Amino acid sequence: MKISPFFLVGTILTSTLFTSVTNAEMRCQTDSFDNKTCQDSNGITWFGRKDLSGNYLWQDQQGNTIRSETDSFGNTSYRDQSGKLRGLKDSFGNETWKTNAGESIKGRTDSFGNTIYQNGSNSNINCYTDSLNNKTCK
Repeated sequence: MKISPFFLVGTILTSTLFTSVTNAEMRCQTDSFDNKTCQDSNGITWFGRKDLSGNYLWQDQQGNTIRSETDSFGNTSYRDQSGKLRGLKDSFGNETWKTNAGESIKGRTDSFGNTIYQNGSNSNINCYTDSLNNKTCK
């Protein structure tokens, strides 16, 4: 899964998509329509649905939302329901996320498609994608 989630595709709001990933584990599944369902270790489930423009709207069971928008260069921005920028992903697969506490999380994708995230203190958060395109971050 490409967030994401957030991560990634991602709990960036009250219990943030990416804060959860930094603390524990996020598991995601993709259906045949490219819709995403992710659950973090706190039990929060996020649903990602693609619109006609190819952008995702992420929503958790409490109604918090994150919208992704991809520009013509392949760069994606992620904004919460108030319009605040919470994440960026460039066309090379590099990512930058902001947690509610203001910490920056940076991600780089290797040649195998795995993304290594680092938090503000440069500790690694490892993610891998399995053969079914499910992404797990620890």
